[in-house]
Amino acid sequence: MLTRHEKVVAKYLREYAEPEVNALPKLSHYDYCLVIPAYDETLENLERTWYQLKENYLVILVVNAPHQGHAATLRLKQDIIRQAGVVDSVGHCSYVPGNPDILLVDRCTDGDTIPPRQGVGLARKIGADIALRLVSEGRVESPRISCTDADAILPENYFATPLASTDAAIVFPFLHQPDPGLQLPTLLYDLSIIYYACGLRSADSSYAYTSLGSTMAISANHYAKVRGFPRRNAAEDFYLLNKLAKTGAIQSVPIQPILLEGRLSDRVPFGTGAGIGKIADMENPLEDFHFYNPDIFRLLKEFLAALASTWGEPHALAGTSEEIRNYCEQCELEALIAKQIQSQTQRSVFEKFLHDWFDGFRTVKFVHFMRDRYLPSVPITGLSEAGFIDAFSLADLPGLRHQLSRQLFKTSQ
Repeated sequence: MLTRHEKVVAKYLREYAEPEVNALPKLSHYDYCLVIPAYDETLENLERTWYQLKENYLVILVVNAPHQGHAATLRLKQDIIRQAGVVDSVGHCSYVPGNPDILLVDRCTDGDTIPPRQGVGLARKIGADIALRLVSEGRVESPRISCTDADAILPENYFATPLASTDAAIVFPFLHQPDPGLQLPTLLYDLSIIYYACGLRSADSSYAYTSLGSTMAISANHYAKVRGFPRRNAAEDFYLLNKLAKTGAIQSVPIQPILLEGRLSDRVPFGTGAGIGKIADMENPLEDFHFYNPDIFRLLKEFLAALASTWGEPHALAGTSEEIRNYCEQCELEALIAKQIQSQTQRSVFEKFLHDWFDGFRTVKFVHFMRDRYLPSVPITGLSEAGFIDAFSLADLPGLRHQLSRQLFKTSQ
């Protein structure tokens, strides 16, 4: 008799998983698995990703390209095979033994490329779907699907943090290492990501975490429950974590940071490479690159507190700041709440509705509403007004990054 979780996984693998899960070569037994999409990467970069790891783990490497004949990606596939040889091959998947063993998924050869609009999202989904299959069959012991990128360097204790029974995912600290001449743009980009998550945490948001596909590990059961990575060429990490946060906790864990390359790139329409490039093009990044106004997070905190009290006080939002009342009017929130209260008899069900409705995506929309109408973004000097940031100096922006990262991840990095 299958358990409830096993039924969810079985249904996902049967109805929603990518076809690669049904054609896998013979593999050994592993304690962990690591999913890596690789496009326009080198073997040298890739081997740096895992060189500090000592555990018994399998790398599920999805070598992918959006069009035929991508020379660098085809070269990576050939270099891996040339180095160790293929023991068994079925469909797109080849077992390449080594240290570590690699399950190489070929989505770069002519006729098997990734549709450009589905990009990295589909590549991650293929790898994670395979990982789910292996976990469900007991060929991978840990129920954790670890995801990173080919330009990452994972710390020695990467696999040391287990998933708690209530965790949907864990996210790790990170540090982008800048290419020459990109030190300040890379630092400002990192600060913008961590500052936003810290701002959400200061507002008591349930969606206060960083969303980088290279720094997450996912519960296999929860992954199946939300039907996997979305097939999209950017923000697949944000949307997956947004779904997962509705099924369990997203924990920011205190280990040594994952090192990432802070390089320019046009492989996806937005993200690290595009973000750093945009800042690098600014004449004076310290003045021209802007962050969300800290007062937006104060309004968010006020809004979330009022929203949480609406079960016992249905008109609680009417007593909030004018900016919040205008937001509520714009999205007809009071009518929605009244309808939910009428249809629900249990407070816990109502609170779950509010948590899921005002999710990470609607949180971004709230922040942008306040930015566009009331509180314009500010240069980095404006962050001194944030109640969750201690005094800092422009001469020591790495110190500010350290402060925020330690706050978010509760670590000494």
